[in-house]
Amino acid sequence: MSDQAMWEAYRVLDLTGPNGWLAGFLLAQLGADVVLAEPPGGHERTSVFDAYNRGKRSVIASSADQIAQLAADADVVITDHSFAATPTMESLRDADPTLVTASLTPFGETGPKADWKATDLTLFASSGQLICTGDDDRPPVRISVPQAWGHASCNASLAVMVALEDRVHTGLGQHIDLSAQQAVAETAVPAIYYGPAGLAPVERMAGGVKFGPQVLRWVFPCADGVVLCTIAFGEMIGPMLGRFVDWMHAEGACDDSLREHDWVDFAIHLMEGKIPITELERLVSTIADFVRTKTKAELQQRALDDVLLVCAASDLNDVLTSPQLSARGYWDEVDGERHPGPFVKATATPLRRLDAAPTPGAHTEEVAAETRSAPTGGSGAPVDRRPLEGVRVCDLSWVAAAPLASKLLAHWGAEVIRIESSVRPCLLRQALGHIDDVPDQETGITWHAVNANKKGVALNLSIPEARDVVRDLVAVSDIVLESFTPGALDRWGLGFEDLRQIKPDLIMASSCVMGQTGPMRAFAGFGNLAAAVAGFFDITGWPDRLPAGPYMAYTDYTSPRFTAMALLGALDHRRRTGEGQYLDFSQMEASVHLLTPSLLDLQRTGELLTRRGNDDAEMCPHGVYPGSAQDSWLAIAVEDDQQWRELCGLMRRNDLAELDVEARRARKDELDEVISEWTAAQHPAGAQVRLQVHGIAAHEVSNAGEVLTDPQLVHRGHFSWVPHPEIGQSLVDNPPYHLSRSSGGFEWGGPTYGQHTMEVFEEILGYEPDRIAELAIAGALE
Repeated sequence: MSDQAMWEAYRVLDLTGPNGWLAGFLLAQLGADVVLAEPPGGHERTSVFDAYNRGKRSVIASSADQIAQLAADADVVITDHSFAATPTMESLRDADPTLVTASLTPFGETGPKADWKATDLTLFASSGQLICTGDDDRPPVRISVPQAWGHASCNASLAVMVALEDRVHTGLGQHIDLSAQQAVAETAVPAIYYGPAGLAPVERMAGGVKFGPQVLRWVFPCADGVVLCTIAFGEMIGPMLGRFVDWMHAEGACDDSLREHDWVDFAIHLMEGKIPITELERLVSTIADFVRTKTKAELQQRALDDVLLVCAASDLNDVLTSPQLSARGYWDEVDGERHPGPFVKATATPLRRLDAAPTPGAHTEEVAAETRSAPTGGSGAPVDRRPLEGVRVCDLSWVAAAPLASKLLAHWGAEVIRIESSVRPCLLRQALGHIDDVPDQETGITWHAVNANKKGVALNLSIPEARDVVRDLVAVSDIVLESFTPGALDRWGLGFEDLRQIKPDLIMASSCVMGQTGPMRAFAGFGNLAAAVAGFFDITGWPDRLPAGPYMAYTDYTSPRFTAMALLGALDHRRRTGEGQYLDFSQMEASVHLLTPSLLDLQRTGELLTRRGNDDAEMCPHGVYPGSAQDSWLAIAVEDDQQWRELCGLMRRNDLAELDVEARRARKDELDEVISEWTAAQHPAGAQVRLQVHGIAAHEVSNAGEVLTDPQLVHRGHFSWVPHPEIGQSLVDNPPYHLSRSSGGFEWGGPTYGQHTMEVFEEILGYEPDRIAELAIAGALE
């Protein structure tokens, strides 16, 4: 184990407020020296401040000159434009060409919406995520703990690390322009791909999904709470559902006829009319009756024993008292409170355990007395290369969470070699939408997007000769990324201890829902179950109904930024020390960082936050209101009394204009009806502009088609069409930030089976024809 932190070579000047504090916090966990500049008197000490400023040093700065002096000793400056005394980022880079600057804004620094006001609610409305979340007989509903700026901050941390990878080779800094709208849009996959693929829009459903006439309900009340039971079909999920039905049958909860269905092809048989839809309804009803007789603990234990896609819908107290998190030593204990700890377990450079947030100006004199030497490396001239060129990744991961991390690396130039097998197809080839609704292995729209720019190699790892190929590939790779069930690769002789004998400086990351250790290490599930166990289901929906949960596999889209950060941090450490390491990544542990302020509030007040519809603790009115067309909606967030007066003027309701926020809260239901009556005569696309002109944060609740044609996202180049040998062109979303000097991008969509096998064998591994023939004869190339 190294005595160095993973990313300790860097200093970050943090000029952000609440919207951006998480970005610097994550870099502090990785080991950076993060200096938080505060205005005279300091920031207000809130749960958000305490959550995301641990491990930072505080200095008081009252002028642009003081900020410039602090920036002169920094490698990175991060701003969300909330610090009044800040000089321009351009002037700071002019003074120090090695400096990396990052700007977090709602919609990006340029474009038709660059100056629009935004809140968490309106950013979700603009992303394509909100329209998919909630009950179809009520307005779309947000996650009750604000998330948008958390997504933006995580991406900012990653973007900073990419820019510093570039600086290693060029000696030059650059500017990062990050859009929170784009960051949230990453969580709307695959819904945003449906329109261009010729598919009907995703239909909003609380606690499940709809596919045409098929309604797959997942959320059920049990004896002592709420649980998720994933009802789905296909080669991977069908057998798990079958084992659940077997359990019900063994306890007399269902008859023989239900047990005898083919759960692998059940959905196909429904579509073909071979099985009536009433059988699906009977399955759901039977499961609902059965789980009411079981406790959360009973269901969870059976899920672990039999590998079932079942878990409790944890509330925040369940998260805080989780035996899994305690067993893994996750929490940082600070002044008697539990704070989320390291977002990844690293063997050589464990992430820092951070102390309490600083008092205002506690380190002003200390920082002023320090001097830092200028960074070394690079020529000081631009180099025609992508930041991660020369990095090779052996990608053994599948589905979405870990593959999205390697996609981010591929965008910036890493050579990612994706190992897969037609014997055990990735779920993304089978589910989540196909071009023109034709269920072919090569037409999966999410597969194309998640695996863009990766080289596809077909290997059946159940064959020993195929595992030999992996070992050869590891010998010439920098990173191995995998998401098998914990222990699976060890049984094949492909675990970290085995592979580091081949490549001593190897960096290997394992990604799963719960991590590689602990009583729930064998937990089986996707991002929807991870979101439930991490607390996101309980805080999404209406207080008088069961949890709705965020759209689709929420933590599959939160975790890739954390995984990629860990990999880049390990690469930076290896470059300085020559040391590789193993990274144990848990989706749950990373995603809980987006809930920290509410976990602190629970410990401080004893009040358990649960789902609250679209209500907000500070803003009122704050909601999603109907538009003039079917299922059209307008999100409005009134932040202060002046905005309320402006809204009253637009609605011609000046009789209400002098209500302060407390009076508005007392009359909330009445005011929501007034606003709904006004918006019901409006087209949301036009009304949003009118409201923005009057200084009110508002945005239409964009559906998939509106996201794709959103003028701001078009301006930002958020989507790209790239060639694909089977379907011509496939759609891919790009990262939510622009680097001012470095280039990145995607040149092709997710590979076909074995598309690059010969290229990898011949050009990278140097295999002769006889060796390749032997592999084919052994059945390894499937």
